[in-house]
Amino acid sequence: MCGIVGAFADHPLPPPDIVLLRHRGPDAYGVVRVALGHRSGWIGGSRLAITGADEPISMPLAFGHLGIVLAFVGEVYNWRALRAELSDDALPWRTESDAEVVARAWRRWGPGALDRFNGMFAFALADLHDGILHLARDRAGEKPLYYATDGDALRFASEIKAIGLPLEEAACRDADALEFDCLRDVPFAGVAALLPGERAEWRPGAPLALHTWWSPPVLPPADEPVLPVGDRLTEAVRDAVQIRVPEEVPFAVLVSGGLDSALIQAVAHAPRVYCLRFPDDGLDPLPLAQQAAVGAEVVPVTFGLRDAERVLDQVAWHLDTPATWTALAYWFLAQRMAADGVRVVLTGDGADELFGGYARYRALWWLEQMRADPALADYSSMLGQLLGTADDEALLARVLDRGDATHSRALVERLQGDGDLPARMARADWHTTMQVNLRMVDRIMMAHGIENRSPLLDPRVIDIGFRMRTDCKITPNESKAALREVARRLGVPHAIIADRCKAGLAVPWNRWRRASAGLRGPWDRSDFRDAMRAAWRRAFALDSAAGDRVASGA
Repeated sequence: MCGIVGAFADHPLPPPDIVLLRHRGPDAYGVVRVALGHRSGWIGGSRLAITGADEPISMPLAFGHLGIVLAFVGEVYNWRALRAELSDDALPWRTESDAEVVARAWRRWGPGALDRFNGMFAFALADLHDGILHLARDRAGEKPLYYATDGDALRFASEIKAIGLPLEEAACRDADALEFDCLRDVPFAGVAALLPGERAEWRPGAPLALHTWWSPPVLPPADEPVLPVGDRLTEAVRDAVQIRVPEEVPFAVLVSGGLDSALIQAVAHAPRVYCLRFPDDGLDPLPLAQQAAVGAEVVPVTFGLRDAERVLDQVAWHLDTPATWTALAYWFLAQRMAADGVRVVLTGDGADELFGGYARYRALWWLEQMRADPALADYSSMLGQLLGTADDEALLARVLDRGDATHSRALVERLQGDGDLPARMARADWHTTMQVNLRMVDRIMMAHGIENRSPLLDPRVIDIGFRMRTDCKITPNESKAALREVARRLGVPHAIIADRCKAGLAVPWNRWRRASAGLRGPWDRSDFRDAMRAAWRRAFALDSAAGDRVASGA
């Protein structure tokens, strides 16, 4: 199942419009009435058939013998192992699906079942035994879930457009600071996001109760010895990829010519890989992508300004809220993959945040080296003048900020955690920039009936990455050092391992539009930000004048 929606209240409600989520699950969809105590509501779901694709399964799933109605999004990759563990109660199994395993696990372990799931998911589970509606979201936030409390009603949906309220623009300081929303607040009035690693409980007549069931692990103490992690990380990455390779439907790997996607393809051996290229604009990873393909067919995809402008409103509608130009890259890649019959794509999301891949981490690492250099001990004032501040939070906020410096600093102070500068920046990125990347790839792939899977966000890989000290990730000679070692062990071509250039899914928007370089140089997104916000307002028929007043605080 890949889309869920529901509504509960103390008074009769019309059923939610599941058709608004049909693009997320074109294979089956439906809505059922659910009674919690003496009150009733609706739960709906749409299904993109990946696991048990030939098995007729109604949406959502009602397990009367368990007293559970479940609407479930995503995949639990270790469901077979959990199914074997749960089979000791002699109850018959109705389906060959991970959703039934989720229901049985919840009945046995309650919220503790969440810790046992290796996967990406969001779900709504109505427990008919205790009259509680439970909402939950996976650790990294791969699958979305939104909610709104409207008087005595609770509404929820995988996408904001399906939540069942009139959509009106609201102030969102996160979006002002970062160009996108990524935490709880969204730029629609009355709607909020359930956070990654969060669950919620709703009892009729009581407010929604939020609980954190997972948060990123803490770094080890600075004086803890550096332990070799090559074997453990290699095996974790290899298994994380293998369990995400689907057995029943066509799949592909999205390659960029970079380390992360090449590592995934080295294990997955997809028969076809897709690569975005702009050869006329100096962005052409095709030669490295061909090496990463290890014999697979390479499908290059490109587009231009007219193509981008033609689909921008449609992209904005599927995104729900404004995001970055990477969404355009995903749109044209997904469009081609869908035309070729691809149903699952593997991508390298999370590797940079976990293993020190972004250039900003390296710049901050060198700053730490300057601070630790005894030859510069008497030049702290000079360093302060060069850097503009000795305040770490202000420094990290300048890296993050794209429009509201005060709020960017508040975000850094709240999200950075402990550790050195690169570790603190990566932790802030986990909660901000990574979240918009995951939202974009989920929304755009789902718009084309494709499920995205991110092996490097496997819980075992996440745990290793967060607990690994920075000097295992960044050295004087390379970034992502630990992951490069894994790549060597898995046979990734040397040219890819040795490549130090990271462009990601960059789109040459400024070159096409001849936009002036902003404070961040040729990759400044100010012009695209304005175009995206205008497209978003058109897509949702928002009052642009009212939106300008919201943005200005009037």
